[in-house]
Amino acid sequence: MSIKRSSYQENRTARASSSKKKSKKKSFWPKLFWGSMIALVLLFFLVAGTAIGVVTGIIREMEPVDASNIYTFLDESSFIYDREGNLIEKVQTEGHREILDFDQIPEHLINAIIAIEDERFWDHNGIDVKRIFGAFWTNLRTGSRQGASTINQQLAKIIYLSPEQTYTRKIKDAYYGVQLDRQLSKKQILEAYVNTINLGSVAFSGSYSVQANGVQAASQLYFSKDVSELTNAEAALIAGIPRNPRRYSPVSIIRKDQVREDHIVYYDDDDEYSTVFNPETLPRMRLVLNNMHRLGYITDSEYEEALNQDIAASIKPNRLSGSEVSSFFGELVQRDVLRALENAGYSNQEATHMLQSGGLSIHSTLDMRMQQIMEEEFNKVENFPGTLRDSDGNFLLDEQGNVQPQSSMVIMDQESGQIKALIGGRMTSGHRIYNRALSTRQPGSAIKPLAAFTPAVDLGMTAATVIDDVPSYLNPQAPNTSWPRNHYNSFYGLMTMRESLRISSNVGAVRFAEKLGEYDSRPQYAVMFDYMERMGITSLVGSDNPVIRNGRTSTDENYSMVLGGMTRGVSPMEMTGAFATLANKGVYTKPITFTEVYDRRGNLILENQPERDRVVSDPVAFVMTDLLRDAVTSGTGSRARIDQGNSRIPVAGKTGTTNDQKDAWFVGYTPYYTASVWIGHDLPEKLQQGSRMAAELWQKIMFRVHEGHEPKGFETPDNIIRVSVCSKSGKLPTEYCTLDPRGSTVRSEIFIRGTEPTSYCEVHVQADIHAPTGKLATEDTPSHEIETRIFTQRETPYYPEEHNGIVPRDWEYELPRDTYDPYEDSPEGIDYDPGYEYDPDNSFNDNDHSSDDGAVDDDRPSTVSSRTLRTQPLNIEGTAELALYRVDGEQRTLLERKSHNIEQHGETAEFRVTGAGTQKFEIEVNGSVAYSATVEF
Repeated sequence: MSIKRSSYQENRTARASSSKKKSKKKSFWPKLFWGSMIALVLLFFLVAGTAIGVVTGIIREMEPVDASNIYTFLDESSFIYDREGNLIEKVQTEGHREILDFDQIPEHLINAIIAIEDERFWDHNGIDVKRIFGAFWTNLRTGSRQGASTINQQLAKIIYLSPEQTYTRKIKDAYYGVQLDRQLSKKQILEAYVNTINLGSVAFSGSYSVQANGVQAASQLYFSKDVSELTNAEAALIAGIPRNPRRYSPVSIIRKDQVREDHIVYYDDDDEYSTVFNPETLPRMRLVLNNMHRLGYITDSEYEEALNQDIAASIKPNRLSGSEVSSFFGELVQRDVLRALENAGYSNQEATHMLQSGGLSIHSTLDMRMQQIMEEEFNKVENFPGTLRDSDGNFLLDEQGNVQPQSSMVIMDQESGQIKALIGGRMTSGHRIYNRALSTRQPGSAIKPLAAFTPAVDLGMTAATVIDDVPSYLNPQAPNTSWPRNHYNSFYGLMTMRESLRISSNVGAVRFAEKLGEYDSRPQYAVMFDYMERMGITSLVGSDNPVIRNGRTSTDENYSMVLGGMTRGVSPMEMTGAFATLANKGVYTKPITFTEVYDRRGNLILENQPERDRVVSDPVAFVMTDLLRDAVTSGTGSRARIDQGNSRIPVAGKTGTTNDQKDAWFVGYTPYYTASVWIGHDLPEKLQQGSRMAAELWQKIMFRVHEGHEPKGFETPDNIIRVSVCSKSGKLPTEYCTLDPRGSTVRSEIFIRGTEPTSYCEVHVQADIHAPTGKLATEDTPSHEIETRIFTQRETPYYPEEHNGIVPRDWEYELPRDTYDPYEDSPEGIDYDPGYEYDPDNSFNDNDHSSDDGAVDDDRPSTVSSRTLRTQPLNIEGTAELALYRVDGEQRTLLERKSHNIEQHGETAEFRVTGAGTQKFEIEVNGSVAYSATVEF
């Protein structure tokens, strides 16, 4: 059966079919939309999850933040102060920083920084979301790169992060910024920030610049004032610098050939560059002021006043170098502090960082008054004869730019060991690398008290111990050549230790060094090394560590060391410390340059106590002091005396001049201070003057240093006694010692109790001689030609014929070795008659003569004879006025007056006197009695 559908049904079916097709079309797009949305959401969560994972991973790898010790990450400049607390200088680093507390920072400076760097600082939690989106939109719209970092983030970047521009670092500084906000108050964050930021630099020359880290450093660097004194305009200028310190620093450096008339020049003392005002800082400063005004930090009138300030005229660049004194001392302090930190357990890297960036306050030993006196005298050209000049009178400089000759000096308090003043070179400039106060040079005779005389006294010799200043052969390299030679080009003969040191006898010094072997079983050089090293001399060269130069091996194990012929030499610093041992009663005190060091919070981290070592006893040191005082009072160091006008303050010391006069020294001390002066060319050349120049410079400086000091002498120990001795034997005197033809040789000498002599002089002897020939009388000598005289007789005979006929100056007073021979010594033409007897009533008398009237004046044998009176060696130079007097009780009769030109220390003067019987004579030198003698005619 077939079924037919109605048209209605067909139409309905068709419409249903069409509707289904349309329904299927409509459901596709929502599905696509929602599918896309779901995909986007999934992608978002995937990206977000990935980002969160990346961020979480980055954060997980980051060091945890402990903001409580934030200042340990900051570099703060260290400062050196003098003994009174005055700033000497800043420890030189790449930058300068002084950390301030928040209360020390002026409010208008805080407002200026917030206005330009982080307007919503007080409101956000470490990151500024609004600013981030604003910066993102601006960068997207303009293509520029606008930053959105908050003060928190900038601080985190400075302290915890590197300066690289990466998204990883952006994540880190955002995280650290939030962490800082959680752990610190807003004030603490601001305090750390203003003490940390780089605020540009000032270049003062092509090689010297100073960087300002923190607002206090910037205020001092640009305006030479404390941060509390800044005006609104000055605060705005500083606040605008962090964006680009190189561009916005108010001071720049340009080549001299680029300087125009409109440039404002601040420094022009460099040869190639000038320091000028940077006008690019002005627009930035005005932007900061505009923001401050817009945000209500300053009023309209304050805004106008700040805009009208002549900021270029307000800028006064500051070198931040402290005082105007030499930096030699400051550099030495830094070296010593660094070593002390290492000794305290810090590594070299840690100690260096603490010194340069730890904000240390270093209290030095420097006495600014003494240092300024020293600087003033070193700057006087007249104190350095022979300073090299060209034909126009300009100083001739060496390749390093130094004037010649050079010099250095050290002043030390011998009791405390504190270095009070120091100069490592004269007329130097810039960074001082070569500190001559620490550099070794040949010391010449200045080393004698340390190498020979101090060991000699300590081992038992005395100031009266006698040696014979005669030709000696003590050079093992040339055993047949007389060595050493004396600076006075002769030999004095018998002399005490006191006289040897007073006239600086080279033979005497070496002889006393040689005698050390009689008192100590060790080799002489080992004894000398021991004493010198205990007195702080570190430059000695032993055979265990020789110096090899040009194939030759050199050590100091020889007698040349006694005369200053050392392999390396010795530094003025160590010479000062060694002589200070004697000044400090025999106790060596290692020199120090600082007393205390405090960290940035005021905690004491170093307290410097000098090392001490007793080298010799107080009495031994006093004997040496007395000997060295004599060397200044009437010896080679007389130009170093400061007692004139200084209330009788004594000086003990020693000169030193090397071969060919290439180094000149004076090292000496008073009851207050010990000081050394060295003068010479950096490349050794002969000086115009020797130790005289060094002694005079020492005197000029130390005279001024001691002005105002109370009278004070060297304290005499209880067991020092005085005993009269013969200066030719060092023993107790006999009557013969008083009758020496040169005058009495009896001297009052000091001794350590128990070392004084107990035996009597055997050097002086009495003998009969044949007067006409000077030979010893025999039984064949005519009685009327015999004279009884006093002579000296050496314990160790000296034979001139063994020394090329050289005789010492005292040889004429030596007991004759030849005896009278009547056959050889009779007058020519007169035969010797052994049976002849002298008849006093019928004798020939040279003094008999007839007067004009034929009367005979006197027919009796005359007892009148002549003698030569010679003074002791005179330790003066130039023309001396001499006067000869005959003394009869209280009556003095002038016999002769004359001028005598003395060309060098140690010369003598003489008079010829005639008389009969016993008479007393006196010789005055420049108005003072210098010689007294009782003569038997």
